[in-house]
Amino acid sequence: MLAALATGAALVLLYFFAPTEHPFYPRCVFHSITGLACPGCGSLRAVHNLLHGEFAAAFRLNPLMMVLLPAVAGMWIARREAAFSALRPVWIWVVLSVILLFSVLRNLPMAPFSYFKP
Repeated sequence: MLAALATGAALVLLYFFAPTEHPFYPRCVFHSITGLACPGCGSLRAVHNLLHGEFAAAFRLNPLMMVLLPAVAGMWIARREAAFSALRPVWIWVVLSVILLFSVLRNLPMAPFSYFKP
């Protein structure tokens, strides 16, 4: 219950205060140090755009998050032991591999990967 309230409060804050205009949002340490985009870079701005119905802009900022968000939200809403225990180790490795591949591809300087810069 507390997690749901905290998530709701965070979404309301994100809806009314754009991450591009307010400095109180956290900055990506990995991007600050290396100049490269991590798998989560652009997620705050993507969720802000998503809350405002701008799906294409949200997808451009972080396509992986937009693809994984429905699955993660469904599992979080279900909150059943079966939902989490049904995850076989092979699927965890597949998701981790996809995240790693996405991290590498989004930092390549060629099209179409250069379109997904945060």
